[in-house]
Amino acid sequence: MPGFPLAVAPIGFQRPVTLRGRFVDLVPLERAHVTDLARAGRDPEIWRYLRIGPGRTEGEMQALVEELLAREAAGDVLPFTVLARADSAVLGMFRYLEIDRPDHAVELGTWLTPSVWRTPVNTELKYLGLRYAFEDEGCHRVQLKTDLRNRRSQRAIERLGAVREGILRDHFRRRDGSYRTSVYYSLLAPEWPTVRAALEAKLARPWHGPADRAITPGAGTSAAASP
Repeated sequence: MPGFPLAVAPIGFQRPVTLRGRFVDLVPLERAHVTDLARAGRDPEIWRYLRIGPGRTEGEMQALVEELLAREAAGDVLPFTVLARADSAVLGMFRYLEIDRPDHAVELGTWLTPSVWRTPVNTELKYLGLRYAFEDEGCHRVQLKTDLRNRRSQRAIERLGAVREGILRDHFRRRDGSYRTSVYYSLLAPEWPTVRAALEAKLARPWHGPADRAITPGAGTSAAASP
């Protein structure tokens, strides 16, 4: 199929991978990022619906980073730190998880500091993540999930063009002992060219939001992934 390679071998999702865009760079997660990640993650609203974390303090973030690096070493995840393209400010974290290499499938996971919610940052980092998954790794299916109560996240996923598949009731236990119901979305490889064109059109529009250094476009405009 034109536009991306047909995968004939198990997908990889192993570092080093850096994804560069107009507003953000996704760089491999490092222990050196802990302090800045904790600063970006200090708002408790970030963690209200998430399974990972929390990372509101440096100690909590250190534990989260160590967990993700251990899971990366085991081949379970591929985690990134999200940096502002303009000044390398730390904005949050992005990761590939549920990596199913034989079946060419993966899930995207993200958290971002609230100052860049409702900006092009989330759209672009998802675009970069989807593009790498489909075009570099040859994935057939990319999924996203969120808490049923998290309408903001659901709207953001739907704006990407992902298809809502359904819910998993009482999917897992939260830290407080209650159960979370998860909403699942997905994109398939044949759908990617249309979704890609729509996302690129959105990202090409001028941004008229607050003059925030975190989302000021950098000098580069490439969204390419590099090994």
